[in-house]
Amino acid sequence: MQAVKAGNNQVAQDVQRIAGAYEKEDWLPETPQQLCHNLFHTIYVGMATQSSQATRSRAKEWSNAIGSYHVDLNIDDMYQAPVNSFQKATGFEPRFKVDGGSMAENIASKY
Repeated sequence: MQAVKAGNNQVAQDVQRIAGAYEKEDWLPETPQQLCHNLFHTIYVGMATQSSQATRSRAKEWSNAIGSYHVDLNIDDMYQAPVNSFQKATGFEPRFKVDGGSMAENIASKY
């Protein structure tokens, strides 16, 4: 950002080429966060049934601090699909340890 603000044409051109594809032709970021917003995408991948609001909030706060584009995604359906297939094939329902499952079930349930 210092080089952009100092008028370094090569850096300004590089920033526009790399991060300015969807901006006006003469766009230059005014803050590091504006630059990061065009470069970085962050995503919190969690489960509504397992993830706490605290961890979601920390991910969003971190994203805001650096200025990244951020998505909060629940993957409950993606997680549940193979679990359902496993249950149908084996008749066994794996559980997290906090729900009474064994250590092996707990580890398997996280992947």
